[in-house]
Amino acid sequence: MANHIQSLEGLEALLKDKIKGQSGNIVINLIGIPKISRSNDIIGNCLQEWLPEWFQDNGLNLEPNPETQAFPDFIAHFDNHEEMVDIKCWNYLNNPAFDIANFDSFYNVLYNNPAKLFAKYLTIGYTPQKHGFTIDYVGLKKLWDITGPSRKRPLNIQVKRQRPYAIRPISFARHPNTSFNSPDELIQAVVETRKLFPNDEIKYSEADWFNKLSLTLEHYRHKM
Repeated sequence: MANHIQSLEGLEALLKDKIKGQSGNIVINLIGIPKISRSNDIIGNCLQEWLPEWFQDNGLNLEPNPETQAFPDFIAHFDNHEEMVDIKCWNYLNNPAFDIANFDSFYNVLYNNPAKLFAKYLTIGYTPQKHGFTIDYVGLKKLWDITGPSRKRPLNIQVKRQRPYAIRPISFARHPNTSFNSPDELIQAVVETRKLFPNDEIKYSEADWFNKLSLTLEHYRHKM
């Protein structure tokens, strides 16, 4: 029977009730010979494809982001409001290493649409097993809950060819005290990271970016 989900918190509760602790498997059948896949990439990708459909089966109106190259991936529609949400899965035996967003894209998107700072993340940790996998972690997180500094930089990012590439999560499930404590800390870290990697193609200064995000932040604090 479908549930009438009215918030992302309600969706998180449903996941913890119905999915956490459960086992699954992904079978590849070729020439009539089935084999169970234990590949991390395959498990994670299949979960991220299966979960949105299951959410819709349970009464959630989940719309893919029409801006396919921008975060977050989905817009969840409820009776009296809508929320932006991403779904991220990772091997719970390891630190999460999924991409949150491309750094330059993230920087530009937030400047043009600061409300996206308040997108939420449904994070699912799975553990590969001999005959499939188990779901061992479920958490609904804010952006600053899953991001934090690295040992080298104000923001944990992947760097390629001496340029910032992807924003990566910290180990938020096992070490939540390493994350940022507020959106203010996050935007300050983004600005400090931008200063380490200047981009001449960006037409506004770091101060302009920070001031715009700071002003917008005041209008959205009630959503935190």
